[in-house]
Amino acid sequence: MNPHINNNNKGGFKNTRQRAARLLGGLTVTAALMTLSGLFSCSPSTKSISLPAAMSSSALSYKVSQNPDKDNEVYLESTTIGAIPFWDFGSGTSTNQYDTIIFPFSGDYTIHYSVSSAGGFVPGDSTVIHVSNTDLSYLTDPSWSYIAGETGKTWVLDMSKPIGWYGADYPKHNGSADDWSWHPDYAGNEWVMTNRDYGSMHFDLDNGKNYSVTSIAETGTTTTKTGAFDINTSTGMIKLIGAELLYGGDYHSQVSNWQNICILDMSETSITLGVWRDQSSEGTCWIGFTYKLQQ
Repeated sequence: MNPHINNNNKGGFKNTRQRAARLLGGLTVTAALMTLSGLFSCSPSTKSISLPAAMSSSALSYKVSQNPDKDNEVYLESTTIGAIPFWDFGSGTSTNQYDTIIFPFSGDYTIHYSVSSAGGFVPGDSTVIHVSNTDLSYLTDPSWSYIAGETGKTWVLDMSKPIGWYGADYPKHNGSADDWSWHPDYAGNEWVMTNRDYGSMHFDLDNGKNYSVTSIAETGTTTTKTGAFDINTSTGMIKLIGAELLYGGDYHSQVSNWQNICILDMSETSITLGVWRDQSSEGTCWIGFTYKLQQ
């Protein structure tokens, strides 16, 4: 036995060799990883990517035609290759290659044509069409009859229940937390507005979608404004043009837009129309005013 070797340290030598092996193995792995990282290291790319060139407006091609028997019916056809059409005809828009639109009222209408291509949006040309006759049979949704009737309707605030508040989702009736309403009777809630004559508003379809409103101030001053209206029957919204909605009470400053109107409830003799309250510290919601036919 070698006197310089302590048998009690044999396990120590063994452990040392194991630690060394692990260390060398670790160094080997580290070196391998360094080699791989060198192989796959990032370097600036000199490859360039070319974006598609913008389509020239002269390349746009489309056709607008009318039914020769009923020129209220207008046919749209986009013949531009490799692009998505965008039609704007005033009362709506379309991205269909082929579409049919209806103008119930006589008059001149402008149809704008543009496209969206790989190179971006390309504004195009416009076409003016003429509709010779009014045909109310195209207005099939009952909301037209409810609000304007055949000969026009004049509405005044229903002071038995002139105002209410509605959640954002009330028009959808989807059962969400925002599908709520509070529309109290006026009796016992006189604080909502003074009981007086606030004026009237009139809708008719006499060769157009005509709207007028006569407002009576608290001082008795009367102001009349005339304009037009349109109903988007798919969204339940009314757009007023040239005049605001008739209202009562001190609520004008709580609403920034009195011309985009939501249909909250509607029948032949009663309508509730809402404006979006977006300027109040109490939060957003629909303020709904209820109207009855003027006697």
